[in-house]
Amino acid sequence: MPIERIVEYKITVPRHAALDIIFRVGLLGEFMPIDRPPKLPAPSIDQETYNSVRRLTEAARVISRYWQGQQDSPVGRFKIKATTFRDFVDSVYRNGEELIGRIRQIEDSLNNAEEELTKLKLMMRINSLMGSIQLKNIKYITLEIPHRALSDFENSIKQIEDAALIRLDEANDKVHLLIITPIWELRRINDIIRLHNVKVIELPEGDLSNVEVKVKEAEAIIGSLRSQLESLINSNRPVIRGILEAAGVAENVIQTYVNSAVEEGGEAIARIDTIKAQIGELEDRLIRLRLLMEAYNGLIRSGVKEMGLKALDYSLFIIRGQIPPDLGKYSGYVINIGKDLSAYLIMANVDYPETNNVVKAPKEHLTNLEASVKLLSREVREMERRQSELRGELNEMIKEREEACNYSIEEARQVSDLVTIRGFVLEKNVGRFEEFLYRTLTDLAVDAMVRKFTRIIQVNTVNPHEAPTSEEYPGLINAFKEITYMYGIPRYGELSPVTLTAVLFPVFFGWMFPDAGQGAILLLFGILMNVLKYNGRNSILRAMFSGKANLWGQLFVMMGAWAIVFSILNSGEVFGMDLIKPILPWGRVFINGTINEYWITWVLPLAMLFGFILLVTSLVLKPLNRARLGHRLDALSLAWIPLVFIGFGLLMMNVGIIPVALLNPSFSALLTPQVRLIGAALMVIGFGGFFGSFMYIKSMPNAEVDAAELMVGLTIEGILDSIANTLSFMRLGIIALVHSIFTYMTYHLALTLGLLTPAGLLTMILLNALIIAGEGFLTFIQTSRLTFYEVYSKFYEGSGKLYMPLRYMLTALSIELP
Repeated sequence: MPIERIVEYKITVPRHAALDIIFRVGLLGEFMPIDRPPKLPAPSIDQETYNSVRRLTEAARVISRYWQGQQDSPVGRFKIKATTFRDFVDSVYRNGEELIGRIRQIEDSLNNAEEELTKLKLMMRINSLMGSIQLKNIKYITLEIPHRALSDFENSIKQIEDAALIRLDEANDKVHLLIITPIWELRRINDIIRLHNVKVIELPEGDLSNVEVKVKEAEAIIGSLRSQLESLINSNRPVIRGILEAAGVAENVIQTYVNSAVEEGGEAIARIDTIKAQIGELEDRLIRLRLLMEAYNGLIRSGVKEMGLKALDYSLFIIRGQIPPDLGKYSGYVINIGKDLSAYLIMANVDYPETNNVVKAPKEHLTNLEASVKLLSREVREMERRQSELRGELNEMIKEREEACNYSIEEARQVSDLVTIRGFVLEKNVGRFEEFLYRTLTDLAVDAMVRKFTRIIQVNTVNPHEAPTSEEYPGLINAFKEITYMYGIPRYGELSPVTLTAVLFPVFFGWMFPDAGQGAILLLFGILMNVLKYNGRNSILRAMFSGKANLWGQLFVMMGAWAIVFSILNSGEVFGMDLIKPILPWGRVFINGTINEYWITWVLPLAMLFGFILLVTSLVLKPLNRARLGHRLDALSLAWIPLVFIGFGLLMMNVGIIPVALLNPSFSALLTPQVRLIGAALMVIGFGGFFGSFMYIKSMPNAEVDAAELMVGLTIEGILDSIANTLSFMRLGIIALVHSIFTYMTYHLALTLGLLTPAGLLTMILLNALIIAGEGFLTFIQTSRLTFYEVYSKFYEGSGKLYMPLRYMLTALSIELP
């Protein structure tokens, strides 16, 4: 099934309406915003809106500290009516303001009580260590420090010989310390405390006889406050869950705006104008420097190496064209250099505004004209480099702005505060999306600026480098999409191998795991993963048993089913027992306790031939994929590699390096001279076509072709891989044989202990479980290797990105728009 077509939209609205568009787009869930180009600055956010969002998110952070572990619990709906994004944020906060205030009030009381309890416990701890004796000229200091900073602080205190440091206790990531120091070291101790930013705990003074009573009282207060807090949260669960979700929506809207919105005018155009001005200034400076260099070189050619008049005050002007009248009023000497260029020497220090045709030569230049030319040459080169960088930056900014904006630069100068949001919509959803835009803009068009300046453009051609990938398949095939995406996501326009994965993955697994009994267990486990629903706290079990359409459950079903299929076709085994007569003529793996050589001589050659066909297919798909991605010239050369691969592979089979015919005489036709001739002919045609195409492409003007990649494709994929990768597919038969050996040994070990005895049954159960877990995992790895490395690496780039529309996951919050 092909990757779904994408349509790009550019939506320009006044800045204050941009957040409303993003907010509503997220509620629709069908628009994927494009990240803003890196050269363009992010637009600013209205301060009042930002403050409202910050107030809501801070409240949500306070609430979330007491909502842990209740995210999956069912709650009612928290309903909010809103017309704009700002209205939504303020409405949520107003509805929860009393609750938030009450939670903060209890939290403050709880913090004060816990701090008091900590001080009381520290007093008891210090009293148990030091007693009630107070030594003269000795000071006790109690501190609280993060555990991560403890080591550095301890090392600093150890530098003071008369001070002692004692650890009192640890709570969470904080450590309480006691410093015992003479008063003459108190200043150094305080300096170290300030340097490490350590919190000093001031303990209350007084009688210690009733501390234990105070501790119990504080603990009772804390218990009461926690009970109140828990009761308050439980009785307002819909509101709390709604506030948390609303804060998530608000943060998402702001983050999307910051990452994706592009300012039509403002800072972006100011930056473009600044770069243009810098380029202009550099150009003027370069013209003047080149004028000086031209004049100096002309003077040097005429025999003048220096013009230092040490005893006189003078000015030398380099002039192209006529001497300006304002400068000509000064008496001086004219030195004709040539080509309408002259030097005007005035015997006075004259200040005259420089232009591109009149430049005053610095006096330090005139003492050594040759050295000055070298100095000016270096300066010119550096300025040309800087000018080139600025032009590149300017062109990139203009290009990015043209791609991201709806208004031209000149149009944007005439308006202000316009923001453009770009994004992708699936072509099949275009009608619904445009209907949504019509309704949204109708609601927002009560604002005159929205009516006047809103501009929506559907981009004609989607950039394949930016476009995301979206593809949907029927349930069982869709499960293998996740397996394919472990290798990489297909690019927009690329051939997606998901369907191929759905065929190859279970076939490879079943081929290497041919036991009907163990396959039935995998199949049953997969069914349970799809049927059972676990909502507990264990994240692993939640992932395994997530209920209907569990992707991994569907994979287990497919792999278990194909293990049963290959048991019926190729081994006849059920938990190592020969209970099924195989359909294929080479029969069972074991005959009378020995490995069936006939089975080996068929399975290994067929595995290599199957792999050879797959490799040829992948090499045929490679030029097709390159052409689809726009690299048609590369595809022209790569199209010849499959012929080289087939030809060289046939030659290797003919000489026995790929031992298909050596293992099974039924394939002896591969050893004939005719096969050798066909292989050589295919290689000659393939090499000729490849180099002919390559030379043709090189002769084309402005042709861009990666010669190194093409040569690697020819030598590695066309020749060497025909041996290595084809032989690699022997693992299909080898691992199947190893699996059969393990299950056969397990069955006969249980048989020697008595198959129906407790020892025999326990042996069968434990060892089969070990084989399913251990070898099943190994087979999964080998299946992935054959699929990804041997096949997909030949044609599939997998460098795309997923289509992930902006969508809010709302389970407790209900938003009603006008």
